[in-house]
Amino acid sequence: MNLILSRSERKKLSEALVDAFRRYNKLKIMVSYQLDENLDAIVEKGPLNEVAFNLVDWAGEQNKLEQLIIGARKENSGNYKLQEFYEIIFQRWFIVNPRMTPSEQKIFPDLKLAEIIEEVELQTFLQPEPKWLDVGFLQQALAQTASVCRVEIPSKGIKGTGVLITEQLVLTNYHVLEYQENDVLEANALDVTLRFGCFTGEDGKETEGKCFSLDRQKAIVCSSHWRELDYVLLQVDGSICGEKKLKPVNWETNSYLAPRMGLHLLQHPEGDSMKLSISHDGITGVYPQRGLVQYVNQSAVGSSGSPCFDENWKLVALHHATKSKYFGAIREGILWSSIYQEIRSFL
Repeated sequence: MNLILSRSERKKLSEALVDAFRRYNKLKIMVSYQLDENLDAIVEKGPLNEVAFNLVDWAGEQNKLEQLIIGARKENSGNYKLQEFYEIIFQRWFIVNPRMTPSEQKIFPDLKLAEIIEEVELQTFLQPEPKWLDVGFLQQALAQTASVCRVEIPSKGIKGTGVLITEQLVLTNYHVLEYQENDVLEANALDVTLRFGCFTGEDGKETEGKCFSLDRQKAIVCSSHWRELDYVLLQVDGSICGEKKLKPVNWETNSYLAPRMGLHLLQHPEGDSMKLSISHDGITGVYPQRGLVQYVNQSAVGSSGSPCFDENWKLVALHHATKSKYFGAIREGILWSSIYQEIRSFL
């Protein structure tokens, strides 16, 4: 699936290229190194804004927009406008896992923003966070980290996030284990490592955490394909039982959610140590019939399967997808209440 930009997105990319490279010769060097093309042969020399506009047009016609954006960012990774464009616009084409090539990419449940929320309305959700955070609130967040793990599949180079639901059951996204269409879910499950307590230490380095494999006899308890509720319930090896530093997440089956309520995510973005994303009014929509909630919290690759908490630090959803526009990004989670209806007999 080739990257396609709207007119306003092409304009933003052109402006970002001008801001990042400033002179024709610098842009020419980037095109040579990153696209293996001669800028002189692509566009006529002239004012840099016209050159950048024509370069973006050419890249679109040649199906090289993806290569142009990645190459420009690689050449000048410190430029704010390029970084912003990459994060907000480009990554919407990699909703679940940007490491896939377009030919490998699965089409995950599409977030139809036009049906749900308008640009002006979305911008009202993107407000600065409060100046102060209550320490008691942070203590509650820290307590919930005992239930969160990084889901690692070393043979596939995959890292996601999971959450401990009971003493021996972990919940994550189906698509974390089915990386490609031809993957065998059960085979990937046997290669899974669950790493709990993976934080950034005082020395700035990642702590080792505590690792567990899945049960060799029954690794997968139940699941729902990514086209449906996008979850897999995993059974951890019995060695996890009685582990005092771990604690199943707090959850209820009747939690109330509505737009402008708060939502908080504990996650391993980009496979990094655990991070917290806070939004005190970030829920943009709740759709019980579809089993979905949408919000504006920050997330990234590796956040798939992250637990979403309400203001009382109760589990309310499982993060699974992102879709971005030039004015902001919508994230989407699967409602815990919908998942619970399918897995309650195993809890």
